Amino acid sequence: MLGKQKQIILFLIIVFIIGLITTCSKSPKCWGDDINEGIINSSIRIDCEPINIQLQQYIITNDSTYRNSFITTCTLPSIDFNTYSLLGLYADGACEIKFIRKVSQLDNENKYHYKVIVKSCGACKKLGMSYNWVTVPKLPNFWTVTFEVIEK
Repeated sequence: MLGKQKQIILFLIIVFIIGLITTCSKSPKCWGDDINEGIINSSIRIDCEPINIQLQQYIITNDSTYRNSFITTCTLPSIDFNTYSLLGLYADGACEIKFIRKVSQLDNENKYHYKVIVKSCGACKKLGMSYNWVTVPKLPNFWTVTFEVIEK
């Protein structure tokens, strides 16, 4: 009987360890910080929701559009729209999430491509979200932006 108890205890320990490794912040895939790659100048923290929360993708190239895109009671960080454009791409994930943001400049196609890779960790309900606001070099006239979200 003692052998069977040891097997049960060993099984429970293994299940417990697997649970720890695969939950939220314990998973190695969610260690570290969010990453910005490509032509991104910086990530911008905007602590309010856009007025139109149905939109998933944003291209803001001037101060007027910037000010009119958010609730008026919100304090917005200053952005020099003579030098930069602001891109936003909504993405969400479970428990703890890490974002890898990359904006590529495709000169031969006259466009920027904004890709966000979402690394979700844990088995809980979706709790994390971000509009992934980033500044990039001023979008040239007549250029477009394509967007892509990949979940890993």
